[in-house]
Amino acid sequence: MNSTILKILKTIASVAVAFLGFTVIVIIAFYFYLSDGVEFKLNKSNQALNSLTNRFELDFKESSSIYFKAREENIDAYITLEDVIIKRSGNTLIISENISLNTTLNFSKTLQFVFEIILNNNTDLNLINPVNIKLKNPVLDLASVQNQESKINENERFFPVTIKAENGSLIDEDIEIGQFDFILNLNQYSENSVLEKYKFRLKSSENFPVSYIAQFFQDVESIGDTKETISFDITLEDEYAGSSDLTQKLNGVIQIRNTTMRLKTFPVELKPEPIRRLNLDLNIVENIGQVNLIGTVYNPKKSLGLQTEPNLQIGGTLNFEEILKPELNLIVNGYDIYFAKLENINLNGVSDLTVSIIGKNVLDLQGSLKIKRSSGFLVPLTDTEFETKHKVRNIDEKK
Repeated sequence: MNSTILKILKTIASVAVAFLGFTVIVIIAFYFYLSDGVEFKLNKSNQALNSLTNRFELDFKESSSIYFKAREENIDAYITLEDVIIKRSGNTLIISENISLNTTLNFSKTLQFVFEIILNNNTDLNLINPVNIKLKNPVLDLASVQNQESKINENERFFPVTIKAENGSLIDEDIEIGQFDFILNLNQYSENSVLEKYKFRLKSSENFPVSYIAQFFQDVESIGDTKETISFDITLEDEYAGSSDLTQKLNGVIQIRNTTMRLKTFPVELKPEPIRRLNLDLNIVENIGQVNLIGTVYNPKKSLGLQTEPNLQIGGTLNFEEILKPELNLIVNGYDIYFAKLENINLNGVSDLTVSIIGKNVLDLQGSLKIKRSSGFLVPLTDTEFETKHKVRNIDEKK
């Protein structure tokens, strides 16, 4: 999540920096005419502006404008872009009904900024006042978000930027994920951005398919059912995003009803059976999630129509201090659970079970089986207790 937010803000901030440069040039040229306020249309036939829009793959309507108002030593600058399209590598990344940028520039500092460039070939970004950017009804396509690895020199100069988006739509190509709002505070350097603080809220779309989330779980083959419903409302924020410590906080609610989950593998050498009529409730407060899952583990020896009662329940906590690597502390209870050996399904049976699942990268599984029926084994199975481990990811895997 953090990396996605960072890629988004870098794209927006890079466009902002380009227009700030254009703004400074106009201010120097027209300062003495700005006391009464002056508005210019952003004509893309202008060579400098055309070069900027092509460089940053930016398009907007001709009705877009830039407005200046002088107040003693300060100049208020407002840029309004209408019907904005921002692309990356030719693919549409952001479509926004309106993007506005405003800042206040001190004229003497603006002159100093320009002279630093001309005389010393140095861009002193400390001379730029805070910049505020607002996106109205943006549509963001995750499929066009690109990796942007960068390193920042701590001695390099910067200026602060605040980016705010309201009533946004998050999509991934043709998939509608949900509606979002966010506010980002970052420091803009000459080439890169550093996220200092953020708050991001995402609410599910009515058309969001549960199948989309299967890609984030390597042991899950598929999730989905024609009768399923899903709703979520989650907020991720970090007051100290620039710190190397884990300071982010996750809050929210996720609810799934009437879906089916199929696993690729099972922690022991058993054939994984589909879990039908799966219902999930997850409530997250300050990174700690309380989860309750119920479902019906399919028994291929019974008619599907007769398997209507849930026989599997999972409850416990998930610690989301590391968002993509939650720490689990769960209890699994199952009743009349069908099982079959992976290499020979003729070796099968029915059992009650209780299992505890604890861990993050490598899970510790401890539990007991109460065998109700077994078939195909030379010696009938008996009740047993077990202990095993299951690796879900490499410890050194990137966050």
